[in-house]
Amino acid sequence: MMGIATAEDAGRAVELGVDGVYVSNHGGRQLDGAPAPIDCVKSIRDAVGDSLELVVDGGIRRGTHVIKALAAGANACSIGRPYLYGLAAGGQPGVEQALNILKTEIERTMTLLGCRQIADIRSDHLANMD
Repeated sequence: MMGIATAEDAGRAVELGVDGVYVSNHGGRQLDGAPAPIDCVKSIRDAVGDSLELVVDGGIRRGTHVIKALAAGANACSIGRPYLYGLAAGGQPGVEQALNILKTEIERTMTLLGCRQIADIRSDHLANMD
């Protein structure tokens, strides 16, 4: 896996035989104006089709963020802050609660969109979430 933020870099990764990439702005807080990873997913997916696994790295704080990433074409999301906030607030039980909140938000959002399973999430669901 490698971190990328552009369709061009994703295309190059495919040429090099990479199986998957992290869509990441590599700590974009240091580079003012760097696009958020979620904003890069659709153009990357459009450029590479289904030939590459895409994992959104960064900016995932809520269940709706996970659904948006999947609807844009991501295969998965990594989370950093949610479980760390849970850990800082309550140790292992705090991490478990943070993950439970995320799971509940994902399930609720899917229900509101009429999705019974992850495979039901489509790009047109993005229009219902803005």
